[in-house]
Amino acid sequence: MKKTAIVVLIMLLSVSLFAQGSKEQAPEKGKVVIFQSKVEITDALADAAADFTAETGIEVEIWETTGDDYRAQLALKLDGDEVPTIFSVAAGSEAEMFASYIAPIEGSAVAEFIAPSLALMVDGKSSGVPYSVEGYGLVINKAMVSDADLVSDEAFLAALDRLASEGVNPFGLSQESYFLIGHLLNAPFAIMDDPEGFIADFEAGNVHLADQKEFQAFAVLMDKIKAVAENPLEINYDRSCGDFATGKTAMIHQGNWCYSMFSSYDTDVDMGLVGVPLLGNSKLSVSVPYYWVVNSQVSEADREASIEFLDWLHTSETGMSYIVDKFLFVPAVSNIATDSLDPLSADVAKAAGSGETLIWATNLWPMNIVDTDFAPLAQEFFTTDMTGIEFVEKIEDAYLSRL
Repeated sequence: MKKTAIVVLIMLLSVSLFAQGSKEQAPEKGKVVIFQSKVEITDALADAAADFTAETGIEVEIWETTGDDYRAQLALKLDGDEVPTIFSVAAGSEAEMFASYIAPIEGSAVAEFIAPSLALMVDGKSSGVPYSVEGYGLVINKAMVSDADLVSDEAFLAALDRLASEGVNPFGLSQESYFLIGHLLNAPFAIMDDPEGFIADFEAGNVHLADQKEFQAFAVLMDKIKAVAENPLEINYDRSCGDFATGKTAMIHQGNWCYSMFSSYDTDVDMGLVGVPLLGNSKLSVSVPYYWVVNSQVSEADREASIEFLDWLHTSETGMSYIVDKFLFVPAVSNIATDSLDPLSADVAKAAGSGETLIWATNLWPMNIVDTDFAPLAQEFFTTDMTGIEFVEKIEDAYLSRL
């Protein structure tokens, strides 16, 4: 009986140890939590996540907020009890701010398709997957705006007067901070011969914005927009895109991302994306807007699952079709074909390919200055008798106060 009991005990212990060993050997399956702010891809990203889960069994949760509120919300969420495993950052000061939360992606499948010039480097390591190449400027209705309207400041201002007299909103902005002023204000900085050098001189107090011909032309344009266009503080992004799609607005200051908004309308507008014609400029502002990054502070399983999602999105047939056909992104990785782009994205791809582009000077400005300083100033400009040149002077004061 004793021998039998001992044998049974040994068998039970063996089964228990085997089960425990099996449990320990079973790999932990991580979870992906994406925090993002591009409302244009909300539904498509959810569909992509569902397809990824169906293929891999890895759960994906998506958190969202508006672009205007994203950076502040990101800082809070990264310090919270529940944190994202994938989030987005812009290159420059923003990536530096969140560097301690950014994991390297070297060795991932997608990393080999990121050109060195487009890589996000953190501590000397490739650490982000570029969303896309994006460009912004004026989205024009070619039936209303001709090439001749864009050749000079004088011709452009005259075109705005003409369009207003025809009962069309000639120049559409909207109330969201970057769509109100952030992107448009990029133009006078970016058309400088040496934007980076100019900004360094400006920050050192060696030059004043209102003394520069680029900002003087910008001030005149702002005065004209206030005089003849609809008040952008009464227009949101959705309405701005809708008014353009239905022919109520001749042009809107936007980027190729807004094409996805036009799918809600039965529109036949012949459209194109052109540069803001300050001092004869014809170049688009083109760059990588954001990078997908993986949170270095989450578990190894969650990091691996997050990298697996980014690899799937950028290298699998299903994932790549979402990038081009659903997100309507201009791919920034070399393995994705670009032969099915919409007309605005095609203009961006053409500009990027030629190298005839403007930088995103916005990435060189103090962190969050568009939301906290420039947007309130623009709201004041559009609701008071402030002149364009006074607006420029206030922009300078706000900028220098942040240094």
